[in-house]
Amino acid sequence: MKYNLVSSSMLLGSFLLSTGAFAFSSSPPAWEAQSPDELESAVGVVAANSAEAVNTLAQGCYAIQSAKHGTYIKKTSGNSKYHFEVLPLATASHFYMKPSKAGSYFITDKDGQYFSTTLPYEVSVGSSPNRASEWDVTAVDNGDGEYDFKFKGSLINQNVRHNFNSQNMYFVDLLNPLNVDSEDNFRLIAQTDCKPFPEVETNVAGNTDVLKGDINLPVRGFIDPHTHISSYEFMGGKFIHGEPFSRWGVETALRDSKVTHGENGSLDLIGNIYGTGSPVNSYDTKGWPDFPYWPKNDSLSHSGYYYKWIERAYLSGMRLMVTDLVENQVLCTAQTIINPISWLNANSCDTMNSIRLQAQRIYELEAYVDVQQGGPGKGFFQVVTSPEQAREVIANGQLAVVLGVEASETFNCGEKDSCDINTIESALNELHDLGVRSIFPTHKSDNKLGGSYVEHGFINVGQWLASGHFFNTKECDAETKGNYFTSGFPLIGGNPLVDTLLGMINLNPIYDEGIQHCNQKGLTDLGVYMVNRMIDKKMMIELDHTGADTTTSIMDIVEARDYSGVITSHGWMHEAKDGGLHYNTKRLIQTGGFATPMNSTTDAIADKISIILDEIELSPYLAGVGIATDMSGLAGQPGPRGDSDVDPLNYPYTSEFGLVFDKQVSGNRVFDLNQDGISHYGMVADHLQDIREQSSSRVYEAVMNSAEAYLQMWERSEGNTNTDFVNPL
Repeated sequence: MKYNLVSSSMLLGSFLLSTGAFAFSSSPPAWEAQSPDELESAVGVVAANSAEAVNTLAQGCYAIQSAKHGTYIKKTSGNSKYHFEVLPLATASHFYMKPSKAGSYFITDKDGQYFSTTLPYEVSVGSSPNRASEWDVTAVDNGDGEYDFKFKGSLINQNVRHNFNSQNMYFVDLLNPLNVDSEDNFRLIAQTDCKPFPEVETNVAGNTDVLKGDINLPVRGFIDPHTHISSYEFMGGKFIHGEPFSRWGVETALRDSKVTHGENGSLDLIGNIYGTGSPVNSYDTKGWPDFPYWPKNDSLSHSGYYYKWIERAYLSGMRLMVTDLVENQVLCTAQTIINPISWLNANSCDTMNSIRLQAQRIYELEAYVDVQQGGPGKGFFQVVTSPEQAREVIANGQLAVVLGVEASETFNCGEKDSCDINTIESALNELHDLGVRSIFPTHKSDNKLGGSYVEHGFINVGQWLASGHFFNTKECDAETKGNYFTSGFPLIGGNPLVDTLLGMINLNPIYDEGIQHCNQKGLTDLGVYMVNRMIDKKMMIELDHTGADTTTSIMDIVEARDYSGVITSHGWMHEAKDGGLHYNTKRLIQTGGFATPMNSTTDAIADKISIILDEIELSPYLAGVGIATDMSGLAGQPGPRGDSDVDPLNYPYTSEFGLVFDKQVSGNRVFDLNQDGISHYGMVADHLQDIREQSSSRVYEAVMNSAEAYLQMWERSEGNTNTDFVNPL
């Protein structure tokens, strides 16, 4: 039955037309439907099911067609609205589909403008990504082996409709609540000439199927065992600027850092202190698309982990990545004091709360990458919780991502905290359930688990803030290299009057300045319990940042339980007195653990890798050593190689896997390893190629065996059956 409402006045009809509502008339419409031939010639979306139909739209180019009449959406002559017209497919608006989240899209035309909504209920042309231009998309089987689609405005929660009797689109028609003579199912017709949504490029060409492999064969490729993708949320989320993704796109994720660091970086106090030694360092904060200052290899307060940069590194041959959820309560709290202006809407400084939030962000990143590449499980970035799962992901040509935790107050067991075995058991189970598989017992200050690697200066101030006392040290043994300490309150001591005043309030520590210092504190009974329980749960123990005695006790437990799951992931174990490998590092390697030094320029990293290889080659284990960046973890990245001006890495280059890499382009900025070094994570790809060209085959092969070496270490850990509780104290 056809429902018609005949208007009683021309005024009502004019009102309906002008507002985009139905235009009802007793006379035929001024436009006509497409012919049956034209309707049948346009092929819609074919998929196995409705979910796949929605997911397959990602990064696609389409014209939107009336399922009933075959007309197409076109921007109006005034460029303020869209409507349906009778016109050839080639002259219709062609829309790029950019996922914002699962089931939702931004839809942009060739002018880069957005299919959008205007309050209260109009379809309009928008200029930016926001809720008004975001659409929840649903696929509907049309019965012909194809899918039509509904578009619901995210802001107004209403489906867009098309009135058969006019060209107009609308959401709500109060005069026709049953929506007679209208449709809300539309066909999408694939096209090839859209303007892509603004995005960072990988600048990699070739068939990525070359990255797939056989799950039963050794993995070829490298691991970065120490990254901090989620560190933009640590220290209250007010220190590191830049996010690995944003629902609203790159323009938001990599926006001007003045929102975090103030005009000209005036609030970037800790970043400036770490990077330049002074709290004052004026710089241009602009981000996308120009990036005049950041990302930069020596800028510690800007993230280098935008997801397209990570993708470029993955395409070069990175098979595994460990990303450590990180927090430092001392620095977080200090920033609230020295930089209170920036502390509005800050995250909690509580370590466990921060870890929970960062784990959530990693899973959100995984989901976002999935929808960009076709749906759940299809993105290149996949979190794994077992070596078996990692091998499956890698064989499928994807990146396996392992979660770790690096914090001084892990489990909220700082020296000032109330912490017991029940605390450890509960928190360890929670972290395991979150997917965490590796943990640092200590980091930058002592805690109730053990003593940390001692450092003078600013880190000793942090120790005092965290524990209420400065590091209690002793002379290192004859085989252990330590740090020299200066007496007096760190950073301001040395003035007799100041030292006297500080001494009156017990803030003037006295150190023997002629010896190398190690931590007096070793592993505690609570630490013994944690290490044994980590082994029981097949979790991996990170030994970087542990004090010499703490490390020795952990290795006593590990050796007694014949456990391989011990790691030095970025070269922060004690060195031997001569700068070589410490006896505890050698013990780690000989028990089947995994060792990787901190990354540096190609020539320097080759020397570091060679030292580790000398020891691994004395063991029965695979000689694999990774690339540890520690990016966005308060660690600078290598700059250009010293002789790159006369012997540069030449672009484009072809990777071992046959993919062609050109200089990386982000907006208007072009990055070149020879000029910029590792300024963001995408440049790890170029660094790998530089190692391939400049280093020995022994070093390059060790890097390309590192993912397999890590997996074998993890598998040995999973296979350990020793259930003894070992207490070496």
